[in-house]
Amino acid sequence: MSITNIYQIYYDEESKSRLDPGFTPLDNSNNPRPDWREYWPIRNFFLNTVLNADELYGIFSPLFYGKTRLDSATVRQFIDSNPGHDVYSFSPFRQDSACYLNIFEHGDSYHPGMVNLTDAFLRSLGVEIDFHRLVMDLRTTIFCNYFVAKPVFWEKWFALTEHLFHITEDSNNPLGREINAMTRYKQATLNMKVFIIERIASLILSQDSSFSIAPYDIEQMPWSDPAYSPYWSEMITLDALKMAYQQTGNQRYLANFFTQRLRILNNCRFAQPLPPQQLYFF
Repeated sequence: MSITNIYQIYYDEESKSRLDPGFTPLDNSNNPRPDWREYWPIRNFFLNTVLNADELYGIFSPLFYGKTRLDSATVRQFIDSNPGHDVYSFSPFRQDSACYLNIFEHGDSYHPGMVNLTDAFLRSLGVEIDFHRLVMDLRTTIFCNYFVAKPVFWEKWFALTEHLFHITEDSNNPLGREINAMTRYKQATLNMKVFIIERIASLILSQDSSFSIAPYDIEQMPWSDPAYSPYWSEMITLDALKMAYQQTGNQRYLANFFTQRLRILNNCRFAQPLPPQQLYFF
């Protein structure tokens, strides 16, 4: 059984008071770079920590329980009951996983331009991905960096995020300036880079099938938007259609996915329904 090291970030005394005592506190109270949000303490952790290849590591935000309703005992029990995997996912937001082709399409619908910026970033590394055909399902979609993984996965994740970090920190890099630009988030604005980094784990899992993943049952987590709850059976069908397309390449599965998901989104998300021809957001 692997040793599981799970840390939880705190920013001040208030967030520290909300930490799960079963996780190890990770101090970011000085918070010198709030523009990087959680990536700053995660980055510092990996820059200053020697990882044991046989152990598991996770770094959660102080909002972990509020978004998942999972405590440290439940997380550790799940990992111990499913030994031998490279990645353990505790991702919430079932509607955002099921109703979008991939986590970048979801991001682009809230933060326009994300797909183009991510595509440009990956092309700068010599990587080409067709985001219009990139499929992610409930198993491989991870929000909020809520995962625990072996160093072999974290090393790949950190290599990609560090490339993004250095591009964005270079004020002379036009792409870096675009990725560093602000985007709307609820009633505030945040840097686009934060939302791209949140999606890197899912990107890796979609491209590298050698990683074994154990996803926690998303049905045991709360609805972040109860408006979607009457459509859960249909969303399970959406997820099945995505997996069928992955396995067969049959375009009919993809066409059915877009048609059926549009009805759910029109009923739950949009004040003015989208026309039937608008199947993609990007």
